[in-house]
Amino acid sequence: MNYRVITARLKARTAVHIGSGESNDLTDALIRRDTEGRPFIPGTAIAGALRTLATRLAPRLGHAPCKVLAADEKERSQSCSCAVCHLFGDINPTDEKGTQSASSRILVFNARLQNDITHALIRDGVGIDRITGAAARAGSVKFDLEVLPAGAEFDMRLELRDTNEEDEQLLAAVLSEWQEGRAWLGGRVARGLGALTLDNLEYKTLYLNTSDSLMTFLQSDEPWSQSTIQPHWLKTRLQAINVRPVEDGTPPTVLRGWLIIEGVLQAEGPLLTNDTLASGASGFDHAPLLTRWGDWIHPMLTGAGLRGVLRSHAERLARTLTTHAVSDLDAFLFKCPACSPVESRPDAPLASCDALLKNVAKLPSDALVSDDHLCLACQLFGTTRRGSRLIVEDAPYVGDCPPKLKMLDFLAIDRFTGGGAEKLKFDALALWQPAFKLHLYLENPETWELGWLALVLRDLEEGWLSVGFGSAKGFGRVHLQNWRATFGYLTPKDLPTALDESGKSGIFKTAEVQGGSDEWKKAAVEWIEAFHRQVSMFERTKLPRLAKDSYFGNVDTLYPIWIMHRDGGAS
Repeated sequence: MNYRVITARLKARTAVHIGSGESNDLTDALIRRDTEGRPFIPGTAIAGALRTLATRLAPRLGHAPCKVLAADEKERSQSCSCAVCHLFGDINPTDEKGTQSASSRILVFNARLQNDITHALIRDGVGIDRITGAAARAGSVKFDLEVLPAGAEFDMRLELRDTNEEDEQLLAAVLSEWQEGRAWLGGRVARGLGALTLDNLEYKTLYLNTSDSLMTFLQSDEPWSQSTIQPHWLKTRLQAINVRPVEDGTPPTVLRGWLIIEGVLQAEGPLLTNDTLASGASGFDHAPLLTRWGDWIHPMLTGAGLRGVLRSHAERLARTLTTHAVSDLDAFLFKCPACSPVESRPDAPLASCDALLKNVAKLPSDALVSDDHLCLACQLFGTTRRGSRLIVEDAPYVGDCPPKLKMLDFLAIDRFTGGGAEKLKFDALALWQPAFKLHLYLENPETWELGWLALVLRDLEEGWLSVGFGSAKGFGRVHLQNWRATFGYLTPKDLPTALDESGKSGIFKTAEVQGGSDEWKKAAVEWIEAFHRQVSMFERTKLPRLAKDSYFGNVDTLYPIWIMHRDGGAS
């Protein structure tokens, strides 16, 4: 009998929110703390994230899929003896004869905060109305939450019990993903929070075959500190893994590959953001969001804000294509490919998919939904009924020099007198031509999704999109620069296009393409054609049609559609 333990350090690249389910007068959602008020990550949260990734990787490593991935609800509730359940415990334990239910063979402990992070932050958020482009106040989508800032570090400890070689290979595959920085924990992950990297991974053993070693183990409060490091454990286990191609009937949630977009968002002028804490401390009505409390050297853009800009623009592109493909209101209401996720009224223009499914189709909120139940935007960007595969991380400030700050004064004009409106004076602390690091992660990308994303990135590269507030006044215009796309795949069939292998990341092979290069443009043509076909074929079969639209029947009399015919004429 031996004591085996894995220790590591979890380092936060972005702010982290591990929710407690509680609120107070300052925020809607507090982070998890122990009895002494110190933040920590519960072992259950870590174990859940590890198990989820293992469940989606196991079929690619030659194991049978876990029954939790089954399409049939009855099968999902049955006991399972797959490799994931063998390591993490049966998902539906039972004592029926003939079953092999067992508890977890891996013990995951709470991860304690290790560095001197003394201040948590309050992060504000608001939904954007897709029709007006302003804050969706009518939708009651204003919220805030408490977060730990980027740079927080947590210890992590896993103890192994009766694991075999197969168990450790599966665990090594999962930990290698975390080591490569593809780890996310907590709430609001798709909106930029909870990005983590696993460092200082060590596999240790304490042999208990002598009385002295047994006494050392029993008398020590930290037996892992007395254990011997086994070098190259992770590398050895990864070398023994044989990746299998996707087979017919494999659940669609099984991991096939991923795409990472990294680049620099360069503002061409002043950029205005607002953080309640920073503005209160500085005395300005609007002040930049900071990575850490009082650290004016490192401002940032929230992943939630960037995600909203990308999604809103993607929705406009899809709806515009559909508008040109249909002839009247009824056809558009049946084929509209993008809803407004903040519109909870089913009879309003661009009502959200969730509102239609809940109030029109009468589908329970906990019912599983397929792609046919969702518009194209919700399939890519997610909805309340299904999480997003696209993660937009918080964008930290980049540059060799500290950011330049400019003080700006604003005064509203009285429309009757032409003078300054009373009590409408405010000021702001703006960032002057800042640059931020963009990081997007898309899991299991479909070809048409790549085409949609390519169009959005093209417009972002050309400076058509703005971030922050005051875009109508010329603030926040940004350009995407020096960006690259990295595709991760397990077998050549997992690549969305024929690209050359350029490296390896964990158990994944990688292919890297420089953004805007001829190679990227050549591949993007195929993806964009697939996106056009997807938009043209999309119909609301299981998703109810819209009741209203914001264009047809409202502004189409002022801005009619002109359809160009092949002979050069127009109608």
